[in-house]
Amino acid sequence: MRYANLLPLFVILFFLALSPKTAIAQPAIHVAPNIEEGDTLRVGLALSGGGAKGIAHIGILKAIEDAGLRIDYITGTSMGSLVGGLYAIGYTSDQLIELAKNNNFVDLFTERVNRRHISNYEKLFDGRTIATFPINERGINLPAGIITGQNIYAYLTRHTWPAHHTENFDDFLIPYATIGTDIETGDAKVFRSGYLADAIRASISIPSAMYPHRIGDRYYVDGGLARNLPVQDAFDMGANFVIAVDVSTPLLPQEQLRSLTEIMNQAVLYRINERTDEQKALADLAITISRLDDYNMMDFDQAALFIDFGLEKGAEYLDHFKEIAALQSTPAVLRAELPPPSPLPINDVLIEGNTLFDDDFIIRLLDFESGTSLSPELIEEKISRLHSSQYIQQVTYRIVPDDDYYYNLKITVVENKSNDFKVGLRYETQTQASILAEATFQDLLHTGSINRFDLRLGDDISFNSDYIYYGALGSSLAALTSFQFHSEKVDGFVDGDLTSSFTNRIIRGEMSVGNYFSNINLFSVGVRKDFIYQADRINIENIEPSSDDYLSFFARYLLDKVNRNSYPTNGQKLFLEAHHSNSSILSPILFTSLRGYFEGHFAVTDEFTVRTTAYAGYSYGNDLPWSYWSVPNRYERPYGSLHFGGFSRYEISSRNMQIGSFGFQVEPIYHRFIGMDIFAGRFMDDWNISLLRDDIEYGASITVGALTILGPVQAIFSTSTRNSFKAELQLGYRF
Repeated sequence: MRYANLLPLFVILFFLALSPKTAIAQPAIHVAPNIEEGDTLRVGLALSGGGAKGIAHIGILKAIEDAGLRIDYITGTSMGSLVGGLYAIGYTSDQLIELAKNNNFVDLFTERVNRRHISNYEKLFDGRTIATFPINERGINLPAGIITGQNIYAYLTRHTWPAHHTENFDDFLIPYATIGTDIETGDAKVFRSGYLADAIRASISIPSAMYPHRIGDRYYVDGGLARNLPVQDAFDMGANFVIAVDVSTPLLPQEQLRSLTEIMNQAVLYRINERTDEQKALADLAITISRLDDYNMMDFDQAALFIDFGLEKGAEYLDHFKEIAALQSTPAVLRAELPPPSPLPINDVLIEGNTLFDDDFIIRLLDFESGTSLSPELIEEKISRLHSSQYIQQVTYRIVPDDDYYYNLKITVVENKSNDFKVGLRYETQTQASILAEATFQDLLHTGSINRFDLRLGDDISFNSDYIYYGALGSSLAALTSFQFHSEKVDGFVDGDLTSSFTNRIIRGEMSVGNYFSNINLFSVGVRKDFIYQADRINIENIEPSSDDYLSFFARYLLDKVNRNSYPTNGQKLFLEAHHSNSSILSPILFTSLRGYFEGHFAVTDEFTVRTTAYAGYSYGNDLPWSYWSVPNRYERPYGSLHFGGFSRYEISSRNMQIGSFGFQVEPIYHRFIGMDIFAGRFMDDWNISLLRDDIEYGASITVGALTILGPVQAIFSTSTRNSFKAELQLGYRF
């Protein structure tokens, strides 16, 4: 997710609601608006913006349905545009209530891509940072928004499925218009035609929180900045009686203006409320829901309550609505729920906006075959594969009919050609606070290359520089050259007692070739040269790792299908690595290191996951550098921290190690977790696989944590055969 220091501004604006869980009908010919020429009362409904509080609009719609009042036109801004747009194309109020109550807002405002679809190279660094800033010719800049809105756009595309083929909004079940704000001029833009998902996305583009939305050659932000209550627009469409529903936030009294957020909120609301009052004065019937005033625009967890507020207010106006309905000569059309969608036969894929990838590569990535019938869910799964590329900022789609029986899938690609600067933060009880700064440059040295730099400051200090050459996008094979510096303070233990200490510093160069841009299996081979310097050595005779410089050849294999780095709920990871050094390759020391790691997460239910890990590390040769010792609870790429409950970092380290764990994870509340694991391990100078020996160590841990906007938070309580009780706190992503 992207962050900016304009956080207080987007906090005061508007967020989006409604859920992906209710199915939608396939595109179909809509019934023409039921308006007769002689009908003297043409009712318009204007719905304001108001963030989460706009959910209350649904309660008013429910009362209007119950009263039999025919709505001839609907206008909406921001949240009102979303509720009004879905109602205009045929959703019933009951369907909208179901959508609102079942929505998961965190997912809508989360930009993390499907981890299974990113490349092998990206998986090596995925899930480590919390903020991303673009780099341009002027230096590090703020992003155009915290999120691109990919998930939100996907949501809109899915739920406007019945209107994909309809260009003129007057052809909806109820003629409809929505308001956006032109970012260049500040003028209101009235959308009455085009693609409905585009129009709503423009109207809800929260400044600084979401990227401005492009339609044609213009960019738009939230319509509430220009006209938060579009009453006049309903009259312009043809209404001669307008009902306005205002859920906007009132100005605060001065005694409540104490924080930066509240003051900035007030400053923006001056003009919004002034224009809203002007529009409200034009309405024949203006409805406000005062019970919403005590709540925040971002209180989406109160969706059910806001619906109740709307239903209560609607009940108050039910008789009034019936009186208005009695003045209409033609009754309202009886609404039936939109049926679930049927897959549509897709004849062709039409792609626009792509310059980095050619059409054939995108079609291969989408795994598309002409004539295949696709549902919204299947299309989004395919789109996710494309959007997961680091070179793609946003992918949108629309179903359009062709001249025959089939439909075409029209895809618009917004490419990411910017360079990025990222920041990560981490705190652990054992290593204290750490910060990560990461920069990525595309085509810095030449076309078809990536340069990546990262710096870690804290208890461990490291600097890494990658140069990866892939030639042309669409090719999975790449050559990777890396330079690294790592300084690590190492404590040595014997039977739980601290016996030695040293600082291990490495300057490393690596060259390898592998299918780094495949997203399935990674195979790579290469050569490594390490220059080692051990400093601050205490009890030198007890320091076993070699300090000799060396050269080695290596081979790696990685299969990574874990759905996320933190609190994964399903997927498996397998990592195998082999290193060898001897005099025949001009290396002064002889050693062989083999390591294998498996991690499995198996979802039993949506809330309950069984998990297991297994690790085996084997080494041969007396001169073994520190990098090849097996050490639980120390972070190592690509498998992260090899957790073993009840032990401190470095407390158990050995040339040969066999460990395994088994446990479970429960998610009783969304993104709140409880886990329990048991561990068993053997730590040996000489490798053996006998399970009859008495050298097995045991451990157990209980984890309580959460996945937050700043990354994972967890408290770990553990015990082992060496320590009766240990407690530690971890905050932030691992790096």
